[in-house]
Amino acid sequence: MRLTRAIGPALGASLVLLAAACGNDADTPDTGVDPSGGTSSESPSESPSETPTATPVAPIDFGDEPAVKESYERAALRATSDNLITMVPSVLPDGWTTVGGGYQPDPQWWHMEFTAPTGDVVLDQMPGTADEALGKMSGLTPVDDVDLTDWGTGPWSAWDHDGATVLAYDLKGSTVVLQGPDLETVRGLAESLLPADDAGEQEG
Repeated sequence: MRLTRAIGPALGASLVLLAAACGNDADTPDTGVDPSGGTSSESPSESPSETPTATPVAPIDFGDEPAVKESYERAALRATSDNLITMVPSVLPDGWTTVGGGYQPDPQWWHMEFTAPTGDVVLDQMPGTADEALGKMSGLTPVDDVDLTDWGTGPWSAWDHDGATVLAYDLKGSTVVLQGPDLETVRGLAESLLPADDAGEQEG
């Protein structure tokens, strides 16, 4: 509604009231806003959806594992003295930390836990073969072997475990089983392993 200049006080007062009742159309620029709704004609921007975080897969349960201690060197030496070729990491990949390790003699079992940037990783070593340790476990799908000959071991058997990765390697009289969130992470640990007698000074 276009307003004309008022002439005389009475007419001016009437026009003021009329302008207020009409929402002051003449003084308000056209912004595309519906006065009755009070919202802009532009659609509100949608907030970006969050990427769902994968739920960590629980490791294979071999039973009541040995108690883990941050300082694990003595436990590794006890396992070695019991004729277990005890595998420990030499130099861990960047960003990894060792939670600790533990050993029990009966039944013989060497156990270590690690934290990697991608999640938790565990090492279990016990007498027998990979088939004996894992043959009856559910949820395992065999995948291609991982050849670590260049890192001093050889081909590791590999499985998918509900999206996580399991690697196993048979030593003389025992098997080493590694579990973690993905192949790259678990392989990083496998590449670093040496017998405790050969690994030199270890963390802890």
